[in-house]
Amino acid sequence: MRVVTDPRRAVALLLIVALAALYFGASWYIAGRALDAEVKPLDERPSDFGLVYEEVEFSPRGWEEIILRGWWMPAAEARATVIRVHGVDSNRSSLLGLAAPLVEAGYSVLAFDLRGHGESDPARMGAGLDERDDVLGAVDYVIRERGAQPGAIFLHGNSYGGSISLMAGWGEPAVVGVYADSAFASLPDLVAQEVARRTMLPSWAASALRPGIGLISRWVYGINLNDVQPWRDAAEYAYPIGLAHCRPDERIPLSHLERLEASVQMPAFVEVFEDCPHSDAWDVHPVRYAAAVLAYLEARLAR
Repeated sequence: MRVVTDPRRAVALLLIVALAALYFGASWYIAGRALDAEVKPLDERPSDFGLVYEEVEFSPRGWEEIILRGWWMPAAEARATVIRVHGVDSNRSSLLGLAAPLVEAGYSVLAFDLRGHGESDPARMGAGLDERDDVLGAVDYVIRERGAQPGAIFLHGNSYGGSISLMAGWGEPAVVGVYADSAFASLPDLVAQEVARRTMLPSWAASALRPGIGLISRWVYGINLNDVQPWRDAAEYAYPIGLAHCRPDERIPLSHLERLEASVQMPAFVEVFEDCPHSDAWDVHPVRYAAAVLAYLEARLAR
C-alpha cells in the first residue's frame, strides 16, 4: 500500500519545526545572555571618602566554591552593622558615599560584590534567588569574623540589590531591618523590558520571547522566574521595612513601590524622591537620602 504525502502539508510541518527550533534556540541564547552579569571595574574606593577599610573575602551561605569580595568599613564603637547590596551589572562601589554618614553615625558597613559582579568569582546570576545566599553569607561573615551582633544587622540594597535584600531578610533572625531603594516587586513584570535592555533586542522581540525565556530558565538553569516576587517576601516581614524610589523611574516604575507598600503587614518607612532617574536618589538628594536611611535605622534600633 503506497502512502501519498501532501507536499504542502510536509512543507508546513517542516516550517513549524524550523520556527519552533528558531524560537527556542533564540530563547536559550537570550536567557543565557540575560543571566550573565556585565562585569564593571570599581569606580571608587572607601579611601576616596576618608574611610578606613579592609579588603575581605567570604562565601555565600551553602556555596563554598564561590568567593565573594568586599570592603569592611568599621565604625568606632559600632552600634550596628549595615550590609550594602548593589544592583545588577554594578559592584560594591555603588552608593559608596553613603557609607561615610553611616560610619559616622556608628554603623559599620560591609559592601560586597554579588556573584558574577565586580571582583567576586565569575558565576551565572540566579535572578535574585541564588543571590539571597550571597547576602546571607555576608550576614554569616560579619557575625563570625567581625563580631556583629544578631539583632543589630541591617540590609540596604538598591534596584536588583533592593529586591534581593527583601527576599533574603525576612527569614534571617539576625537581620532586624531592610531598606530597599528602587526595588522591583515582581520580576516577571520586567522580563521583556530587561531582556531588551541587556541584549539590545527590540522590545517586541523580547516580549515575544518571554514565554520561551521563562521555560529555558527553568529547564536549563533551574530558575523559575515566577518565583522572583519580592512583594510576597515584603508581606512576610513582622516589622516595618524601608522603601525609597525615584519619580520618574522609567526602568522600575513607581507602581512597584506601591505594590510593595501595599503588601506589608506593618506601615513601611517610605520616601519618594523627585526628579531623579532610576536608583539615583542618593546622587541627586544625598542629604535627604542619608537622613531617610538613618531615620529608619535609628527607629529600628530603638524598637
